[in-house]
Amino acid sequence: MYKVIIPIFLIFGIISTISGYMLSDPIIVANKSTPDYEMAKILMENLYSSREVIIEGDNVSLIAKDIYYIPAANKLTLNDGNKDIIVEFSKIGNSVKYEDIECIEHLNLKKGEEIKLFNRSYIVDDISSDEVILKEKDGKEVITNESFTYDNYKVVVDLVSADLNMIVVDIYKDGRDIDRPKIKKGELYYTKDGDLGIEYINCTKEGKSYKFTFKVFSTLKLKEGQPYPLDSRFIVREVRDDEIKLEYKDLSRIKNEIDLFNYSIAPEKILDDYVLFKVIKRYSKTYKVENECYLGSGIYALKSGDKVDVYYKGRKLKNKEKIYLGSSEIVGSNILKENRDIVLIGGPTVNKILRELEKSGVLKINITDSYPGKRKGLILKLKNPYSNGNIYILAGSDRWGTMASVLAFLSKYNGENKLEVEWINGSVKIT
Repeated sequence: MYKVIIPIFLIFGIISTISGYMLSDPIIVANKSTPDYEMAKILMENLYSSREVIIEGDNVSLIAKDIYYIPAANKLTLNDGNKDIIVEFSKIGNSVKYEDIECIEHLNLKKGEEIKLFNRSYIVDDISSDEVILKEKDGKEVITNESFTYDNYKVVVDLVSADLNMIVVDIYKDGRDIDRPKIKKGELYYTKDGDLGIEYINCTKEGKSYKFTFKVFSTLKLKEGQPYPLDSRFIVREVRDDEIKLEYKDLSRIKNEIDLFNYSIAPEKILDDYVLFKVIKRYSKTYKVENECYLGSGIYALKSGDKVDVYYKGRKLKNKEKIYLGSSEIVGSNILKENRDIVLIGGPTVNKILRELEKSGVLKINITDSYPGKRKGLILKLKNPYSNGNIYILAGSDRWGTMASVLAFLSKYNGENKLEVEWINGSVKIT
């Protein structure tokens, strides 16, 4: 059985890139019963959006990776719901220089309103012309006789008034004493760094012992000109009642790839008129399944009795199975007549399509156990005589040679008709 992958890209539906070379809507063919299929997955991981399904009782979690190819002349803009990421750049020869990176969070910053940042809910507790304080929505109730810890803080009750309406606490962060406030009952106190809120709820006395009840909140203090507490690489440039603007502090540290929040951004190909960026977005989402539930991307969950099953294209998925969006198994189809580029992985012994090309005389080079040699592989590009696309052959005399071909195809290949490679001490060399 052969696994044929037909990718669907969200931006350039007919273009993907390998190293510095563009492919036209490629089909990847590998024998599923051989190690070549695992090598095909390496290509799939680099080219295709994916979903991993995790089933736990009535809950189904999707771990998602979306891949986009986005052209930009001098400014790349990503919109993610209430967040805009804006990357300004210039081209210098065959490289990109980042000029400015800005993130704009579009929010309703009115006191008492609920907002979301990084999938956590906060309440706007206070706002002024240059800062806003956000309080974690739910917080955590803590009951203690003397002290408690929360995140990297430790709070120790030192004194309590005779009427139990006021306490004095020592607050430590990462082992350092940072604050010693007086807190009245019912009062919400913020630490000096603005990262923790403590509400003194109640105190009861039994003999010589006390029992204190607190509600503790993670808090965010966003102040213009100060580091952004959720990502210290940014500073808060502007606070308004409808948005927060963040600016990247040190662009000199960025060489090529940018990791911002749940995005990875890198220039894939630099052309005369624009730069083609590869953007990878990673995120997860959990669904509670009561009957039927659509999980997006053609994935459905169905609950029958106490069991939840998940389906993609009519096929029941295994728990923790990863699927590549747009993929399908095609058996017996005449793949060579598809008007797409075709990538064949593995030699003629295991790859039926390659064997057909060899028998028909389209492939002039015989790949055998002795050629190209031990731990050596080939990348061959042929014009497909049956369609308008090209055929790319990634094969070696052994599995290590084929592995070298696959990895070189991702990182070193630039459209050559023939490239010889070798697996040497865990790395790929062009020979």
